[in-house]
Amino acid sequence: MMKKAMLALSLCMMLIFAAGCGNGNSNGGEHAGHNGSGDHSEHAEHGQDGTIPDLIKVDLQVPAEVNANEPVTITARVTQNDQAVDDADKVEFEYWLEGEEQHERAEGSFTQDGTYQFEHTFDKAGTYNVISHVTARDMHSMPKKQFEVKS
Repeated sequence: MMKKAMLALSLCMMLIFAAGCGNGNSNGGEHAGHNGSGDHSEHAEHGQDGTIPDLIKVDLQVPAEVNANEPVTITARVTQNDQAVDDADKVEFEYWLEGEEQHERAEGSFTQDGTYQFEHTFDKAGTYNVISHVTARDMHSMPKKQFEVKS
């Protein structure tokens, strides 16, 4: 009898523990990793009162025409409530040639009016991806764009 009571108590404790580990969202919620299928992903820390502050927005821009062996400037404009965010903690650009596992990263430089940029010369023609990783005001946003580099 005592063994059955201990078994039942153990099962109840495991169920309570398992329920506490879930976030109530079957798709992984806001803490799921990015899978590259959307244009951007955002994550914000909750305030002490449980509210989420207004999210930062990142407008990732790649020029319409990019040619191999010519410098190109890629920018990310960061705003919150339509106001420029000039105090981002970190802006980093991750880029890679489609189909290759090796990703490169470059630190973004602040220019003005919430705009951060990096300049790069792509030496191979092909389809590339770029993600801007922006951390500002206790939030993280990482929009992704795909673009063609012509020979």
